[in-house]
Amino acid sequence: MSKKNTKKEEPKAPLGRPLKGRDRRVQIGVYVAGSVVDAIDAYVEARDIAERRSYSRSDFINEAIEKHMRDLGLLEGGDDDGKE
Repeated sequence: MSKKNTKKEEPKAPLGRPLKGRDRRVQIGVYVAGSVVDAIDAYVEARDIAERRSYSRSDFINEAIEKHMRDLGLLEGGDDDGKE
């Protein structure tokens, strides 16, 4: 007979960086043209090097979404809102 694993499964770590504040994160999938991904990746790499800090594709996408939503009037506040 084989022994069953009686150890409790530990919760999996969240995707990406740890959450700041009380916001929740959900994983979403989008289809994007390869040329757009290439442009984003080039920008992310350049900014990562220039700022000497970790900057990811997710960071870029989240900033772009926030900016667009502000432009549409769907979010209020300045650029520093929600950042620590």
